[in-house]
Amino acid sequence: MTVLFSYAFRPFFILVTLYAIIVVPLWAAAWLGHLPMPDVLGTPSWWHAHEMIYGFAGAAIGGFALTAVATWTKRPPVSGAPLIVLSALWVLARICFASSEPTMLLPACTADLGYGALLFALMSREVISARSQRNYKVLLILGLLPISNALFLVGVARNASWARSALLAGLWLVVLLVNLIGGRIIPGFTRNWINHRLGDRKHLPARLPPPFERIDLLASWLMLGFAISYVAGAPARWLAILGLLTSIVMFVRLTRWQGVYTGDEPLVWVLHLGFAWLPLGVLMLAAGSLDLLPPSAGIHALTSGAITTVIVAVASRAALGHTNRALESHPVLTASFALITLAAVLRVAATFGPSARVLLALSATAWLLGFACFGWRYLPILTQPKVVRPGSLPTV
Repeated sequence: MTVLFSYAFRPFFILVTLYAIIVVPLWAAAWLGHLPMPDVLGTPSWWHAHEMIYGFAGAAIGGFALTAVATWTKRPPVSGAPLIVLSALWVLARICFASSEPTMLLPACTADLGYGALLFALMSREVISARSQRNYKVLLILGLLPISNALFLVGVARNASWARSALLAGLWLVVLLVNLIGGRIIPGFTRNWINHRLGDRKHLPARLPPPFERIDLLASWLMLGFAISYVAGAPARWLAILGLLTSIVMFVRLTRWQGVYTGDEPLVWVLHLGFAWLPLGVLMLAAGSLDLLPPSAGIHALTSGAITTVIVAVASRAALGHTNRALESHPVLTASFALITLAAVLRVAATFGPSARVLLALSATAWLLGFACFGWRYLPILTQPKVVRPGSLPTV
């Protein structure tokens, strides 16, 4: 128990893994007609979307944020009783939302909003105490997430038309957090790895991944603008133009991070792969606004693709680094990356209609196997103390 709640990444990455193994196969089985559809949040689709945003991604965000903030602020990690309470709120919310009893909705909402509020309070205490102004943007996103969740839940209770917009706002807040954190860690980790592995100057690229520059700022503002426009329901032509521009700038930004040199280490190239789903998802949404693609294709590129891949990539690295293990992949972990990528590709393909049932079933199977591989590799690491020997490179 002392080890498990010594760092936020331990309980929450375990919960993320177990929940991923359970919830998506059950949802796919329900969608295919083999199980009753969950309707505690009005419609089954809303339950699925809410649980993937605030349940699956919400736990991963909590594990990452409370782990990384100790590194960012040089303060002791959040541990012990606050971590136990935070974990309990998340678990209680998931159990209650999965219930078919209407009386469970109020405790589910209370626990879920309590989780978001407590996570924000803990992060605010750490960031503000250290006067880490650089991370106020992270606090802003973490503060808006429970607000969007509350608006969605109120909208569901009132059967309001704006409930969908609140849910989309939650999704885009997670996407913006992936963009923000990815923009910090991917070029830095890639630069470290290239210098570490390719120490011979003859093999170094002409330019290492640059620090944050104007194109990074432009890409982030464009992403924010597109997110706001999408949630607000901007005119299709405007949304398509802005989405195309955002996607192009995001792709250019990604190429500057020299991912082509990271093929020897899955722990590094998977970060680039996960981030690549962001511009692809935006491009698909831009095409969807003109009815060139199904709107859900872009949504699943962002969720099954970008968010899920980055969660697994960051969790893999953080767990190794913070337990003093070498930052190197493992065949089972590499298989997990491949399977989760396959699951995302199949899930996006399923939105196009033909063979949707088969593709969805295959996607859920690949997802299940991918997270099973991740769990097989990492559950022992997450539950055991640090090893004595140090890791090879810094982590988050």
